[in-house]
Amino acid sequence: MMFFQPMLHDETKIEHFKHVKENIISRKNEIVGKMKDEGRAWRKEIQRVRERDRVGIDKELMDKAWQQFLNDKRQGKKEKSIDQSDFERVKVKTVRNGVKDHKDDKPTTGFVVLGMHRSGTSMLSGLLVEGFGYKVGAPLIQPHFDNEKGFFELLPAVLQNDEFMYEQNVNWAANVGKYDHKRALEETKKGNIPTEKLEKVLNILNNPDYTPWLQKDPRMCITLRTWLPYLNSKPAVIFTYRHPLEVAMSLHKRESGFTILRGLRLWILYNKAAIRNSADLCRVFSSNVAVLSNPFAETQRIVHELTHNCGVPSPPMEITQDIVEDFVDPNLQHNKRKNDEESNKKVLETRGDCQIHDYDSLLEESDRAMRKKEMNMYLIAMRIYCDFQSGKAYSDDYEW
Repeated sequence: MMFFQPMLHDETKIEHFKHVKENIISRKNEIVGKMKDEGRAWRKEIQRVRERDRVGIDKELMDKAWQQFLNDKRQGKKEKSIDQSDFERVKVKTVRNGVKDHKDDKPTTGFVVLGMHRSGTSMLSGLLVEGFGYKVGAPLIQPHFDNEKGFFELLPAVLQNDEFMYEQNVNWAANVGKYDHKRALEETKKGNIPTEKLEKVLNILNNPDYTPWLQKDPRMCITLRTWLPYLNSKPAVIFTYRHPLEVAMSLHKRESGFTILRGLRLWILYNKAAIRNSADLCRVFSSNVAVLSNPFAETQRIVHELTHNCGVPSPPMEITQDIVEDFVDPNLQHNKRKNDEESNKKVLETRGDCQIHDYDSLLEESDRAMRKKEMNMYLIAMRIYCDFQSGKAYSDDYEW
C-alpha cells in the first residue's frame, strides 16, 4: 500500500494559504470593527446634538440610517460621493476660512427642496430620486412610522443644521424666527460651531462628478443662507407647501403636547423664511395638492423647469407610471381633510378664488382666549396659503 507524502513545496503552499486566510479574517474583523466604531460615533454625535436641544431622539431611526449605509457598502452600492478616494480628491481646503461670497456666476449643479415639516417634501423628494435618479448621498435617515417611504435627508446635513441652530438657541420647533444666517457664518469662521459634518456634506455637494444632486431637510428653509457661501454651485430651489391646518394636525399627532396654534405659527415662519431666503435663486413652485393630484405630470413639469429654466443638469432617468404607483400612497398624508367635509364648513373669508373655511378646534369651548388666538393664527396662515395658490406670495414686495 502506498501513502501520499506531501512534498516540501506543498507544505509551503499550505502554510502560505493558512497565512492568507488568517490575514483575510484579520482584515475583515478590522473593517467590521471600524464600521461598528463609526456607527457608534454617529449615534453618540446624534445623541449629543439632540439632547442639548432637548429634542427627543428615536435611536431606532438613526440606527436604521447607519445600518442601511453599511449594508449598501457591503453590497457594493457605492456612490461616488462617499468613496474615500473621492473624499481625498475633492477635499475641502479649510471650512472655517474658505467661505466664499454667494455669487451669481457659480454653476448650478443641483437643487434644494424647501418646505415646512409635514408638507410632502419627503414624498416629492422620493419621486425625484427614485423616478429621475437625482443623487442624495449617504447615509440617509431611513423610513419610519411617520414617513414609511423614507425622508431622503442626508444625515450629516441634518446634524450640521442642528449645529448651526444650537449656537443661537434655536431648534426645528423653537425660536426659528430669530435665526441669523450671518451670525452662523461668523461663528463658524471663528471655530465656535463644529464643522465636521459640514465637511462631509461639502465633499458630496461640491464634488464635480456628483451631479445633479438633491438636498432636502425642512430646516433648510431657515438655514439656507448659511449654506450658500460654502457651495461651489448656485443651487436651484423647489418650494412646496401644504394646507396649514393639515400640517398643524399632523404635528399635533406626531409630537406630544404640540398644539395646533404652535403648528400654525411654525407653518408661517418656515414658509416665510423659505421664500425670503431663496429670493435670488431660480425657483420652481409646487404644492402637496399638485403632487398628489397627478404625481407623474407634476414631477415631469418640475424637472423640465429645473433643467430648462434653472440650468440644473438633466437627470439620468425618466420617471415611469410604475414608479409613481409604487411610491405614492395618498394614505401616507396623515390627517388629510376631505374636500366634501371642508366645503360644508362656513366660509370665513374669500380671498380671490380661494375660500377660507371654518374648522373644528380641538380646544374646549370654554377656553375662549386660546380659541381666539388659534383662530387668528389660522386666518393669517390661510391668507398666506391662498396667496401661494394665486402666486401673490412669491412677489418681492409681499407683506407677511
